[in-house]
Parts: sequence; C-alpha cells; structure tokens
Amino acid sequence: MSTADAAGSWELVVGPDGSVPAEQLARLGVALGAHLRVVSNPASESTAARKSLAGVLRDRIDDAALDRFDAALAANRQERIARVEETCG
Repeated sequence: MSTADAAGSWELVVGPDGSVPAEQLARLGVALGAHLRVVSNPASESTAARKSLAGVLRDRIDDAALDRFDAALAANRQERIARVEETCG
C-alpha cells in the first residue's frame, strides 16, 4: 500500500489481499467509522499508457489564442534574433 499527499487528497493503493489497513488510514487522520468516497482517476490511467506527447494538447488550446501567440512571435522575431546575436556574438 502506498499514499501520496496532494493538497488535502491522498492516493491509496489497495493491497494484494484487497484491503486497506486501518493503521494506514489512521495515520492519514481517517477515524474509525468514517465514510470514504472512492473516485477513479482515468487521467492517470491514460497517461501511464502514453508513450508519446503528440496530440496531447489537441482541442485544449483555443485557435484564436494560438493565432495571437504566433502573431506575437512573428512581430518580435527580429528583436529576438538581434538579442541572441548581441549575447552570443
């Protein structure tokens, strides 16, 4: 069994016999008789199987925001090049 603290939440891994020891729960401050809610985390399952980051951000970035970012990069391209040339010679 293992736990990982994350801002008021814990990750518990059920032991091979299917149990979560009471001592472990008590160490986390869970009192006997407390009601626990178990929530699956499909994101962790999908990232564990991921071998590549290609396409991860697809449909998560607004097209207009990406266009503004590209325009900003293009607008100061010469300035960035000049700064690198000054710094690196």
